[in-house]
Amino acid sequence: MNKIELIVNALEDVKLQDIEIYDMREKSPFFDYLVISSATNQRQLQAAVNHVADDLAKAKLPQPRIEGKNSNSWILMDAKDVIVNVFTKEEREYYNIEKMLVEIRKMSPQELK
Repeated sequence: MNKIELIVNALEDVKLQDIEIYDMREKSPFFDYLVISSATNQRQLQAAVNHVADDLAKAKLPQPRIEGKNSNSWILMDAKDVIVNVFTKEEREYYNIEKMLVEIRKMSPQELK
């Protein structure tokens, strides 16, 4: 299982909603994938971070850098070639970063396999 699959599976395991995967390979020299997802509450937000970190560790992959770890609303995980944003629903609607990504190809989890 590759890193992006592992991360998306970890997010699905904690029941995050509206998981969007953007293929950035031809758009960004810094990362290959951008993942945006929604948590229904603060506990789920923190669980997502812990689950992704644990699954990466089990696969002997480097730990992501985490921004906003103590935030109640938005956490960003930088796993080098995969950037993961976990928002509460309210924050995701407020920032609406998907509007900047309308020209970027979205991928389904099935395409990652």
